[in-house]
Amino acid sequence: MSAPPSSSRVFVVLGAAGLTVSALACAALVVVLDFAWSEAPPVHASWELEVPPPVYGPLPALTLRDERGQPLERGQLQGQLTLLPFTWEPEAPSLPVLRQVQERLEADGVPVRVVIATPLDSTVLHPDWQRLQDSGRLLLLVDQRLQVRGVYDSSQSLPTSERVITDARCLRSCRLP
Repeated sequence: MSAPPSSSRVFVVLGAAGLTVSALACAALVVVLDFAWSEAPPVHASWELEVPPPVYGPLPALTLRDERGQPLERGQLQGQLTLLPFTWEPEAPSLPVLRQVQERLEADGVPVRVVIATPLDSTVLHPDWQRLQDSGRLLLLVDQRLQVRGVYDSSQSLPTSERVITDARCLRSCRLP
């Protein structure tokens, strides 16, 4: 009959087994974290798939005024993102919501210009926009190529703001056709 193992041997074996299990658990955690970090989107990326907003057509003929009420030519908007709130009053100030949108986008490095638009007598807009145009709630997002890329109801402050910000960011960073 053999002698029972000494208590120090038992503790050595249990300690070695515990260290081995701990080392394997740490190695597995490192592998999992490395995989998760390599698959994570960049900090500025949206969790939703960025799809560029559709093209609604070229910017129609409009009377355009800057924030000081000075007239603008259509060509002066070339190369920049522009928000066009519609109003029948050429001297009407921009909506405060648009100023907040502009500030948020500029803080993200997406410059956008707010320009007041008034339809000309001969301006024909898309029929689906007529209700918004008539009520003075029509807001357009125009891309750098003077294509209308967003049509919004400016009376819906928060949903409109978030959609405009998402669309403008995408126009700045997404691959456009």
